[in-house]
Amino acid sequence: MERQRRLYDPLFFRPVYQTLVWGGERIGRYRAGVPAGPIGESWDLAQHARGESVVDRGPLAGMTLGELVRRDPEGLVGDGFAGTVFPLLVKLIDARDRLSVQVHPDDHLAVALGAGDRGKTECWFPAAPGGSLYVGTRPGVTRETFEAALGLGEIASVLNELPCPTGRFVFVPARTVHAIGAGCLLWEVQQTADITFRVDDWGRVGLDGKPRPLHVAESLRTIDFEAGPVVPSERVDCDYFEAFRVEPGRYEHDGGRCTIVITLGSAARVQWEGEERPIAPMSVALLPAALRRATVAVPEDGVLVARPRF
Repeated sequence: MERQRRLYDPLFFRPVYQTLVWGGERIGRYRAGVPAGPIGESWDLAQHARGESVVDRGPLAGMTLGELVRRDPEGLVGDGFAGTVFPLLVKLIDARDRLSVQVHPDDHLAVALGAGDRGKTECWFPAAPGGSLYVGTRPGVTRETFEAALGLGEIASVLNELPCPTGRFVFVPARTVHAIGAGCLLWEVQQTADITFRVDDWGRVGLDGKPRPLHVAESLRTIDFEAGPVVPSERVDCDYFEAFRVEPGRYEHDGGRCTIVITLGSAARVQWEGEERPIAPMSVALLPAALRRATVAVPEDGVLVARPRF
């Protein structure tokens, strides 16, 4: 009974680190225990074949996120949720070099292409200043001009480039061609999927010394060349999740749906049922849906909040 009750306490997980050719070393400035090498991503909340979150402390320590979802999908994720996979994946990305130019299908196209049962819509929030982003194509770019630039090795000339915005989100719907530029440190909230069609890799080789595979035909079928301009915003509200920044003060979690709390450069604190725990800087806490009331003490640089839609 005690173990079951604790499912409804705030949950903290061990990060899953991904070594990637474009990764850096900045995540280790905020945390202990980060492996050596080019760490490109820290998956801080994930239920995926390439990495799954494991509870780090408390009576549920050692349980995976998937085990928690299967044990009580509504209690963990939200009222009416009947799935077996946690719907969102949250990662911290450190780009020492540019990521590949890539695109993700939407749900319908993922199924049509035999690439899975869900696509990937995502958003970014810079965790530190610096770097630029490539999101969508420049005005007037067609499939034909895009293909021509790709063939000439001039892909950057047709991409919409913008500096990493301070204090704002960049929403990247599925089918939007994009790349994260060198020097970016940012949080990503996305659908739980890892379907990536790589358009171009800037002429680079992977960690094995060989060029990484490209998926040009799939990419050209996927990219939405009619999409409008991408404008940084204070919040994201889409079919799959909402995400926003909370100013210093207090944030009240009211249950019904789980709340993902993401800290920036300062620690936060969560209080519930007479208990209190810190949320370390640059980390994630999950407040389950069945935790009907909790208060987050928000530090001076704020926190990010994400909640799934299903």
